[in-house]
Amino acid sequence: MIYIILTTIVTYLGMIFFTQHRTSIALISSGILLIIGAMTSIFDPVLAFSKFPGDIVILIIVLSIFTNVFNEIGLINLIGYKILSIKNKNNAKLMIIIPIIMYVTSLFMNNLTVVLLFTYMALYLALELQLPVVPLLISIVIGSNIGGAPLPWADTPAVILTLYSDFTLIDFLNKLFIPCLIYAILLALYTYVWYKKSPHKRTSPYREKPDINWKEALAPIILFILYTISISIAPFKNISIAYVSLLFGGILLLIQKKNQMDALNSLPIMDSLVFIIALFLIGGVLEYSGILKIIAEYVISFTDQNKYLITISILLIAFIIATFLSAGPAAATLLPICSSLADIVPFKLIYAALALGILAGSSMLPWSATGGPILMSQTRRFIRDIKVDEEERRQLEKIYDIKAYLLFSIPFSLIILALSAIYLIAYISLCN
Repeated sequence: MIYIILTTIVTYLGMIFFTQHRTSIALISSGILLIIGAMTSIFDPVLAFSKFPGDIVILIIVLSIFTNVFNEIGLINLIGYKILSIKNKNNAKLMIIIPIIMYVTSLFMNNLTVVLLFTYMALYLALELQLPVVPLLISIVIGSNIGGAPLPWADTPAVILTLYSDFTLIDFLNKLFIPCLIYAILLALYTYVWYKKSPHKRTSPYREKPDINWKEALAPIILFILYTISISIAPFKNISIAYVSLLFGGILLLIQKKNQMDALNSLPIMDSLVFIIALFLIGGVLEYSGILKIIAEYVISFTDQNKYLITISILLIAFIIATFLSAGPAAATLLPICSSLADIVPFKLIYAALALGILAGSSMLPWSATGGPILMSQTRRFIRDIKVDEEERRQLEKIYDIKAYLLFSIPFSLIILALSAIYLIAYISLCN
């Protein structure tokens, strides 16, 4: 077991200090860990390999096809144009509005959808209005994370929590919705503060209004709305979102104008998909080797059945696991533990602690949430496909600077964590 722990530690240090090689490091690590499992009896590598995120991979592919179609139609450019038209040259307000838009749309769409749809628009706005790239783009990921937490259909951890516990829609609304709304407002203000601190200048918009063939655009738009509704409902009908995604992806390929092979080959998501797969496999190894459960139970053993300490312990453990292994492993590992402790912590707050810990952790690192690698991939594609000068390229590539990313993300994630701890303790005390 010590080899698994050491390999995982080296992997994350490598991804932090050699960000440009993060995908190869994650692949090598997942391979080594699975081979260790095959050569020893520490864990069953077949079970660990079952963490292959097939649903998420298919979801990302289909969402990428939709994004490509909307780009070709000009719909995403039109949204950016409309924002430019109504902003009245007030860039500061725009920096406040964008995180709020991400939060609101993520309440009703999967947050991967939000990141894929809005990244290009945000990059155009950053170039045209000289907005600071790092706070703008990271606020999209964090805003979508916050919007994915307070409703049972909004994101994968919320769906898992709904399906495998007695945490209902009412519980989401009266225990998570208000804190998440507060976090969204704080994110908008936090992004505004970073905007004021960052060097920037105002320029007038230079793009013309996109010419859209609405007859051509209508079918993909209707299909996308139906798809968004379907993947929100499907898990509650015991239907995998992969099945729904395959259906709608096939229909979209039939009705779009581009050659189907060209449409699939042009998807700029391979790097993100490979990285996400490797990360989930590492999480699977840690889960099925029992390491995560041992750590969680060890920490909880010090709480002495105290409801306050148990709640904060779950919050902190979920935060740490989500930070390094993403939300899925955190939810899968801790949900059975939370269920066994639900009678000690009143008002189902043990599940709220799990959800808020995952929310705080998933906003920490570029790969803590699935939307992070997707945003990086979309930015790389934008730099490749859009003609930008050398100075603009340098500005956009700041998002790959791990230090710049963490300077924005870590303080806000810790704010979410601290406020969540205060909120949970106050809720238990006031309602007892």
